[in-house]
Amino acid sequence: MSKVQLQERDPAIAPVRRTRPRGRSALHQEQIEDSRHRILAAAETAFTKNSYVATTVDMIITIAGVSRATFYKYFTNRFDVAKGLIDSFVPKLVVLFDALPPRPNDAEARQFLYDLFKLYEANRQFTCLLAEVSGSEPNFFPSMMATHDTMLARLGTRIPVFARALAGRPDSRLYVLAHLQLFHLFGFANLVVSKGWEINNEAGIDYLANNLTRFIADNEKD
Repeated sequence: MSKVQLQERDPAIAPVRRTRPRGRSALHQEQIEDSRHRILAAAETAFTKNSYVATTVDMIITIAGVSRATFYKYFTNRFDVAKGLIDSFVPKLVVLFDALPPRPNDAEARQFLYDLFKLYEANRQFTCLLAEVSGSEPNFFPSMMATHDTMLARLGTRIPVFARALAGRPDSRLYVLAHLQLFHLFGFANLVVSKGWEINNEAGIDYLANNLTRFIADNEKD
């Protein structure tokens, strides 16, 4: 009887197939995450020190201590790295927007705005980068609008007007007005925190809080 016939009759004597050692793929994934994190951390340092427009890919590579090939393995250019950093700020915005009550009164809306200011202050490196990128990269606009839609969707889970606004995109009046609420909120926080606009913050916060509560109340439906 041939060796092949013996193996077919008794699988126990079949040769053991060589397999990749367990844990190797997990280790490889850790190495990928480590390299990507080092590049993002280096970019954050470079953007903070030099500004976004003055930072080059070579600067980021030097600070990260990685090769050019490694950089381009994870990112296509400086703008791609900036988007990666900004994306890490978005979950913090989600947490903040999830805390807005379903039917906020003026005091609750003002507190929401105070918390937005605190978030911008605590993450100044990201919010300043956000302002720089939005002002210098036309291709960033779709990403910014996608973030706005994410915020509208989070609000829409508890506040019907925002759900209806998102459902009516892109040309419904409600969709436009809902986005203007976000533009005003983010824009004011950016002007005061990121740009250093020295004004009566309370007047701006009161105005925006009143606009937000009135927008929700005027468009509320069961």
